[in-house]
Amino acid sequence: MIVQGVNVAYIAAALFISRLEIEAIAREEGLVLKRTPLRNGPRAWSLLDISRLSRAWAEGEDLPTIAKRLDRTVMAVRKKRAALGLPARERYAEVVWTDADVATLLAHRERRIGLQRIAKQMGRSVRSLQRKLVSLRPTPDSTAIPADPSVILTWEQASRLTPEERRGRRWQVRNSPSGLVIGFSRNACTTRWSVEMQHELAMRHFAHQSPDAVAEDFLLTDRTIVSQSGWLHLPRRSKKDMRKAFEPALYEVYLNKMDYVRRECLGKAGFYFWTTRRNGRRISRLHQQTAVMRSGD
Repeated sequence: MIVQGVNVAYIAAALFISRLEIEAIAREEGLVLKRTPLRNGPRAWSLLDISRLSRAWAEGEDLPTIAKRLDRTVMAVRKKRAALGLPARERYAEVVWTDADVATLLAHRERRIGLQRIAKQMGRSVRSLQRKLVSLRPTPDSTAIPADPSVILTWEQASRLTPEERRGRRWQVRNSPSGLVIGFSRNACTTRWSVEMQHELAMRHFAHQSPDAVAEDFLLTDRTIVSQSGWLHLPRRSKKDMRKAFEPALYEVYLNKMDYVRRECLGKAGFYFWTTRRNGRRISRLHQQTAVMRSGD
């Protein structure tokens, strides 16, 4: 308790010994006692409450009974017990499972006997039986690639596939704060850039992540990343400032430093691009090129 920083008054109340004895033990062991004033308040733990908790815990009472006795919640009693350093009770889950116990459990489950009845027969808790049954299940291979194209792949799974094999598949972007999911079309190794994808690309750009690192996290080509950055009017950066890792906290820092804002194009509704806050562009490069192509110039 002394090592955990429990107040000397609480130690005396919990262990039913005098402070003089505690001070003598602390001097012999070379420990420093905590003597800060106790909290005052309607719900503060008094020394009497500490004594009652410690005595009830030593006598084997369960948490709900102690909480009712002290007029507190079960969670409050559990936290105070841990803060005082009172020894945890031996749980059913900590009792060693023998091969015979496991065989008995599986045999009962094959006969469709309820867990309540099995727990009573085996002298264990229902929760202990549930944890054991879960541990006995075969763990799926996290590196195996599901054949179902509707299943979203992890970045590790998708990185093991070639671009052609990723056609019609979706996967998670690595190190994405929002858990972004992207994918290829069924007929080509191309992706349709959504607003969420464009926003995360801008976050990484303003955080000074290099294009090749962004491409690796997205599992796209460097050319695709650079091209999309150009359409979004993202500002140029110095090569010496670029980094491999993506740090989301830097996004707001450099965005405010460059004084850039996200603005909707006046000529193409629903398309947003980035420009300076003052005297920034109102028409995107995408709309300008589309207008030129339509005019035939």
